Amino acid sequence: MCSYRTSLAPSGSSLRTNIVTTQANRWVVVAGIGSLIAGAALSHVIEPGVRVEAVTVEADTPAIRLFPAEPGRHPVALLGHGVTGSKESLFRYGEALAAAGFDCFSMDFPGHGASRRPFSRSDIASKPAEVAQALGPVDVFVGHSMGAGAGAWSVRESGFSPRLFVAVGADPDLGERGPPLLLLAGQFEELVRPDRLKARTDARLVLSPWSDHALELLDPRLVNSAVEAACETVRKKPPAAPTAWLWRLAGLVLAMAGALGLSLCLPELHPGLARARGVFVAVCFIVALVLTIGRWFAWAPYLHRIPLQLALIVVIWLALAGIRKLDLPRWSITAFAAILALGCVILAATARPGSAAYPFHLLSLVMVIATLLLLSGTILGYVGSYRGTPRDGDITMAIFAGYAIGQWIPKFF
Repeated sequence: MCSYRTSLAPSGSSLRTNIVTTQANRWVVVAGIGSLIAGAALSHVIEPGVRVEAVTVEADTPAIRLFPAEPGRHPVALLGHGVTGSKESLFRYGEALAAAGFDCFSMDFPGHGASRRPFSRSDIASKPAEVAQALGPVDVFVGHSMGAGAGAWSVRESGFSPRLFVAVGADPDLGERGPPLLLLAGQFEELVRPDRLKARTDARLVLSPWSDHALELLDPRLVNSAVEAACETVRKKPPAAPTAWLWRLAGLVLAMAGALGLSLCLPELHPGLARARGVFVAVCFIVALVLTIGRWFAWAPYLHRIPLQLALIVVIWLALAGIRKLDLPRWSITAFAAILALGCVILAATARPGSAAYPFHLLSLVMVIATLLLLSGTILGYVGSYRGTPRDGDITMAIFAGYAIGQWIPKFF
């Protein structure tokens, strides 16, 4: 009887190992919480003298306003994002312009961000002119990708007349009587060949040596060039280059490290979290991203997008269950999406120029973004299954990728 009890009891070395492991997990959890709090705090640092507020312009257009703290009339800048973007996408440009003395309005196009209106090409094209009519004279317009195209249509067809037009990652046609044009792009721009931009004789061009279509939104050289051109337009002296974005970047890194530590170690300390490891890991990273990049990328949840996100979570989960039955790896879903995205890109490249090619360009952009978000979900899936089960990893991937894709793709209905 005594020997039976002894065989069930853990050995002294095993017990000490368990105690040490538990203590180490606790310390990692404490460090993770501290890192997450510090990251969230740093991620809310903005340039001194700049104020930010959520506003609604032109009746039903959500926007964020970035403006100088000092009272008085300031030149106005209007900002328009690209496909799958949101009003937060151009935060870096708005912040830098506000620090230079501009009153900036960054808007959500229909089907994007907080806008409850469905995606409509005609509504998007006319939106800059409609918002400008509500705001009054606009001194500077900054448009990224689709936003630049919409601004150009408004210039040609609706009388939109900013004093300076800044196109980021785009090649807009402003017509014969358009305003001065500044083109900003990265050397690795995927949608508009830099050689094509260099061939234009009616615009100034600034090329960054390292960024691509997405990173143009954050590129310091491009942001500073936009501010300098805007200040020259309104005869203002440009301020020193903004540096608050570096603190926000450090905050993002800290918060992600904290979320990783919590995801790996907190479930080891609580049986309930261990049983729901897949859900916990996904929610932990989503919350960390909401707390950090929610202000400068649209990660904060929108109630009207929740049904879409829930549907996507179910679809991805069913797809993962299907490939599990076929004994395929989790990343095969991302690989399949990448193949579809490549096919869409090829169709967009070979389609006839003009309006006939637009659906292919739109589909290719959506598929590329969805593939990147699925890749992120795949990586987090391995985090979820590291100390858990493959099912935990599948749950993590389904929740994270479903939330992210539903947050970013345009709403067509």
